[in-house]
Amino acid sequence: MTIEDRGQVTLLLDAASDGDGGAAESLWKAVNQEIRLMATSALARERATASLQPTLVVNEIYLRIWPKEGPPPKWEDRRHFFGSVARVMGQFLVDHARTRGRLKRGGDRKRVPLEVSEGELSDLTHVDAEAGSAVIKALKKLEENAPRQAEVAWLRYVAGLKVEQVALALEVSPRTVNNDWQYAQAWLRRELAQESDS
Repeated sequence: MTIEDRGQVTLLLDAASDGDGGAAESLWKAVNQEIRLMATSALARERATASLQPTLVVNEIYLRIWPKEGPPPKWEDRRHFFGSVARVMGQFLVDHARTRGRLKRGGDRKRVPLEVSEGELSDLTHVDAEAGSAVIKALKKLEENAPRQAEVAWLRYVAGLKVEQVALALEVSPRTVNNDWQYAQAWLRRELAQESDS
């Protein structure tokens, strides 16, 4: 996405937040490819038998972000918008894994510890729905303690963006993203270890 495109997205975000339905539609068209790439990246970590397709994930995100009734959502900027998209995507994938697990195992779930390995958190297909929920819960707790680092973790872990893509989305340097990602990983490791001990 060029600087001009990024500026256009910001203008569309402002207009959509003010209730302009046409701007919301144009915004979605402008960011659709980026969101589709996020979904494709997240689904690439899914099992080969997964029933989800990027189009379904993108459509579900749209439905969850823009409610049919009520006031339109308000975003401060691109960073806030893409952070919201990553959160909605993460919650949708956890919900889907939970439903799939319930159907597959008759509702029985066993806890699988979550590992953080080689710079990336394990994806949701290597953990059951309960563990996936633990990750989302830990990420939400991290938001309270370190909002920027949590934002990086959402975009890296849930959306599957690379360091350079996160830096562009958050308008910070790749070095800042790396530092925030290392902090978030260490914090999440500790939090999830404490959770599994209790």
